[in-house]
Amino acid sequence: MSRRQLRLLGVDIDLSWSDPVLRVVGEDLYADADVGAVGGTGLHLRRSANGYVLDVEGDSAPERGTLGELFQDAEMEITEVILDHLRHRYLPLHAAAVGRRDRGLLAIGAHDAGKTSLACSLARSGFALLSDEIAPVRPADLTVFPFPRDLILHDGTCRNLTGLPPSPEFKCFPGYRYLPPTAVSAGPSPTAVPVGALLFPQRGEGLPVELSTIGPAASAQILLEQSFDLAGVGGAQAIDCAARLAQLPAARITFADAADAVGPVWRWWEEATERSEVESGVVR
Repeated sequence: MSRRQLRLLGVDIDLSWSDPVLRVVGEDLYADADVGAVGGTGLHLRRSANGYVLDVEGDSAPERGTLGELFQDAEMEITEVILDHLRHRYLPLHAAAVGRRDRGLLAIGAHDAGKTSLACSLARSGFALLSDEIAPVRPADLTVFPFPRDLILHDGTCRNLTGLPPSPEFKCFPGYRYLPPTAVSAGPSPTAVPVGALLFPQRGEGLPVELSTIGPAASAQILLEQSFDLAGVGGAQAIDCAARLAQLPAARITFADAADAVGPVWRWWEEATERSEVESGVVR
């Protein structure tokens, strides 16, 4: 029996597998996670008569025919376990998160809005990459924390991000593949930072690169729409957290290729954070 303990935002996962064939999956799940302690939620990978099975605290998931399907089951289960614990302490947003100069930038939007491609392009330009899909924000001080789940990179994103390392075969699927955040980012290591600004991307074929600022009302509406669980941290507290986030500098940006959006985002980010620092009396 082989084991690996993971820790994400104080939540421990006890991962185990009993067959050497499953080692590649067990060692590559949440590859960027910290080392955890024994005694966390138990996940066990095992072979079955016709494939592979994930056991979670003794309960078995449906049998899968490939290592790729087993990997996706386990990755999703770990994510759900973490989110279930986070909901009582954080506001988890459907957002990518990057950091620069001790400030965080959230790229918030629905599926296929371009969050991942934009966050990866920004990470290649010097931002730290905190997450591409889930951004846990602590309501007390609006700090966003890294969430080191594997990035899901679609073929178009991979073509635009040159020099990416290969993914293991079991992490490759038609039209997309998985890679840990550290395999993509050229920026500094991710650390928790106060949120400094909000970005609402919209990617589409043929769209020009256009960035326009928006006000608190529009920001608040999107934040509430893209929260994973408003009730988890307490409805009123979550709404208050979203309302305070909505007071931060915010902008919409459209693009066809995220790489073309990096320059405008950088210029807006520098102006927005500099203005915020002046208003708050911060001297660098």
